[in-house]
Amino acid sequence: MPVFVFAAFVMASCSQESANSNNRANDDGNAKTESAEAENGDGAPAEKSIFEILPKSDFGGDTFAVYVPPNPDSPVDKGTFVEELMGEVFNDAVYNRNLKVENEYKVVLKATYGANWDSTYADLKKDVKAGDLRADVYFTHVISGVAGMVSDGLLREWPAVPHLDFEKPWWNKTAITNLNIANKTFYLSGSLSIQDPILLVFNKTLLQNLALEDPYKLVREGIWTIEKLERMAVDASKDLNGDGKFDKADDQFGLEFGICWQTPSLMYACDELTVIIDSEGSPTVTLDNQKKIEAYEKIYELLWGGNKTYCFNGSTTETANHPHMGIDSGRVLFCQYNLFTCENLRAADVEYGILPLPKYDENQNGYMTNSWTGMYGLPVCVDEKKLEMIGIVMESMSALGHNEVIPVYYDILLKEKVSRDDDSRDMLDIILAGIVFDSGINYQPGSTQPGMFMKDLIVNKKQDYVSSLEKVKAKMDTEYEKFYEKVLELGD
Repeated sequence: MPVFVFAAFVMASCSQESANSNNRANDDGNAKTESAEAENGDGAPAEKSIFEILPKSDFGGDTFAVYVPPNPDSPVDKGTFVEELMGEVFNDAVYNRNLKVENEYKVVLKATYGANWDSTYADLKKDVKAGDLRADVYFTHVISGVAGMVSDGLLREWPAVPHLDFEKPWWNKTAITNLNIANKTFYLSGSLSIQDPILLVFNKTLLQNLALEDPYKLVREGIWTIEKLERMAVDASKDLNGDGKFDKADDQFGLEFGICWQTPSLMYACDELTVIIDSEGSPTVTLDNQKKIEAYEKIYELLWGGNKTYCFNGSTTETANHPHMGIDSGRVLFCQYNLFTCENLRAADVEYGILPLPKYDENQNGYMTNSWTGMYGLPVCVDEKKLEMIGIVMESMSALGHNEVIPVYYDILLKEKVSRDDDSRDMLDIILAGIVFDSGINYQPGSTQPGMFMKDLIVNKKQDYVSSLEKVKAKMDTEYEKFYEKVLELGD
């Protein structure tokens, strides 16, 4: 699965199933900062900048450091920190955002790198034990060590930090609500860094040649569903060489999708969390509800039914993280990418568009996906005197990342022909506004991993969802119950 790097703070846009929509609801991702009393020339209220909202402060050259577990293929910290101006628009937007914060508050922004993508837990544990922190905030991988850092008492709760306004659109609310074990908030996600969700890319030329429906219109009408994607994929699949087989080297597929770490995103796209947190902060594994069973049947048919889908997998980062055919092959109508790998298409000779993953059905409210970017944790022994600075710096960097850095990333992500396509930009807004976090995948306190349960079945082409779950469900329940009880005891 993807793991992550430190490059300039951007988007994170750190029955029980009816609770899913409540737990994952985010405010409008395009919301602005607060209005001032003064008005613009057109009579509209003037907007306050984040520097007007936050208190005036001078931290005397103190350092704000973030620990980052490096992963060049899928950086956790994309859009967070860069070393210098390079004349490249996104790099320079990040640099200038950070420079504004440094100048406004007289701070020095710094990245401290770990050894590898899953080094955060071990390094934080070592630092806390020694009482010698190498950073003020620690980035995590999206899964690795996330539960251990909490249950081992290595993190402090974020509400202790002043000036963080979690109602603002630059903070992802589901990272707070859905990871809120025992009503304790240990992780944040937001526009300090760009989120890396799964999405679909489609070949516009191939779509037109096949005379199929406009998927942008389907998304806007709320009818972009698994069944709709499946029907269009069937229409697009062709045995081009007529040998009676479907091969990636010779034939045409309606869909290409990864079946390694990517498949859980299809369940989240159905607006289904694998663990629900109740009002007491207690987790309940919810893999056994009827909707999930039916969603799995739809997903299995989409991926393995007939010859419409080419599923790619692999044991290396390159083979597991990147399409094997790709939208630029000209022989795939819809292809799964994560947001960051879409950068590879900027130089591709293909007209493409971007879409969210499909809904479970037309009744679903909104398009959802999970993020494969990590979260921000606050060390338990962080210096009390630095909390004021941490809050002000994180809030200002997140606000500026949301308003100034992420829009620039849109522009460089989409090559010129597509960047003039308002449809694709709208789709990115929809995708990033629908990002959810889930205790079943971000926390994995034992060996059974609820968020990855479906992935293991898909990889092995298992259709027996119910009987497979019966073998592990009791163990999942026990592992999460023990995790909850351990977190309850923290601070007692």
